[in-house]
Amino acid sequence: MSTVRSSVVRVIARVASAPETPEALLRSVGLGVGGTPLDASKESVEAEAYYAFLERATLPDDHGLPYRYAETLHPDDFSALGLGLKTAETLRDSLRRLVRYVLLLSDTLEYTLESAPDGGATLGLIRPHHRRGAALANECALAAVTSVLREAAGKRVTPTAVSFCHDRPDSIAEAHAFFGCPVRYGAHRNALELDARTLATPATLADQGLSTFLLAHLEELRSEQAERSLVESVHATITDLLPDGVPKRSVIARRLGMSERTLHRRLAEHGESYQSIAVLARREAAEALLADDRHSLAEVAFLTGFGDQSSFQRAFKTWTGQTPLTFREAAGEAGAG
Repeated sequence: MSTVRSSVVRVIARVASAPETPEALLRSVGLGVGGTPLDASKESVEAEAYYAFLERATLPDDHGLPYRYAETLHPDDFSALGLGLKTAETLRDSLRRLVRYVLLLSDTLEYTLESAPDGGATLGLIRPHHRRGAALANECALAAVTSVLREAAGKRVTPTAVSFCHDRPDSIAEAHAFFGCPVRYGAHRNALELDARTLATPATLADQGLSTFLLAHLEELRSEQAERSLVESVHATITDLLPDGVPKRSVIARRLGMSERTLHRRLAEHGESYQSIAVLARREAAEALLADDRHSLAEVAFLTGFGDQSSFQRAFKTWTGQTPLTFREAAGEAGAG
């Protein structure tokens, strides 16, 4: 399940044009009011909920939200990642760190950094643009990168060009005013282009000692996040396919874009196995379905990949020490209480 850290969502809520209050917008995605940047770095919002939040936060004729967001945020809003970007030696180094550690902020997107023969570079952003919220998210992302580079440099940084995959909005004045360069829409990729001179700009807070410490910390966080993301993706994909029976490991590997051997190795590196995740996915799906009395026991057995109700009952009792019916009755009593 792809997610976005709540630090991003909280800043957007502050600059929303919707008639709802920031508090109401945050509640719509399950977030409370207040909290420190460190707290926000541990909270997340599911990707589609984030896109819906963006659509809810901005009026149809408001094309400036991504740029108000970028002008409002500070690298410190991103906790260790933000400090890591500010203390790099140059802006090019800041972008390299962003490419590697953006997973700490969101696993809904991926950045690439391609060098040009003249010393410039293009920062590419890979993420779908299948709905208005996703298109807004992409504009927010490249605007945020530009804003962070400006704060790191201590001066206005102007890209040479910006492009987005989604269609041109009714007004592009806000985008042109913010970036200060040509902005293309309907392009083949989302990208931010920067020249060699800009990339060589020293960061005002460059600190080799602090950078060494931060990079070690960021590597640790990245490893932990990568583990969670892979395990969650395997778990979610298995759950989706359970009605057709427990999927083979090779099927899940293909769904996740890797070989079966690579999936096995990466799970083993994190102390997990495909079998253990599959068992957990079945058990959690069964418990969730049993808690909803609209599903018969036979339907629950089918939806969790069992060929018949008796084999489901045996497995469930092995997992929980209870029969499915006993579990359902207890869940109903707890809900009534």
